[in-house]
Amino acid sequence: MTDHNNTIYYTLTDEAPSLATCSLLPIVRAFTNAAGIKVKITDISLAGRILANFSDFLTEEQQIQDGLQFLGELTQDPSANIVKLPNISASVPQLVNCIKELQSQGYAVPDYPQNPTSVEEEAINARYSKILGSAVNPVLREGNSDRRAPGAVKSFA
Repeated sequence: MTDHNNTIYYTLTDEAPSLATCSLLPIVRAFTNAAGIKVKITDISLAGRILANFSDFLTEEQQIQDGLQFLGELTQDPSANIVKLPNISASVPQLVNCIKELQSQGYAVPDYPQNPTSVEEEAINARYSKILGSAVNPVLREGNSDRRAPGAVKSFA
């Protein structure tokens, strides 16, 4: 991987956590700019995850990077710096509302088939299932949701 020592990857989230993200970002940039550290935004919002996972339904101009996949790969680089802010654990109503909002803005993402009746609907349902719930934390923590500090860290503190 690339040397990430001078870059912080800062997550773009949605809903209420987005307010915290937008409020904190200028403060982070004020400190990091003086130190010559870049801050790059990586979109892990629900809308961003939908667009990234259904890029085959979108025009080339509408397609975006899969921020979650990118950050998941980045966690394997010991020099990576990721600031992951709180994000939503997407529920079905949030997913459905987000899909409708994206469709109203011209994105041709498919409807969420809650009760699939065809092979095509089952495939779409399976893709959306990867977006539902707490899809972000397992990827960035490599499946480990244990938030306790390791023994060595506790001993040092």
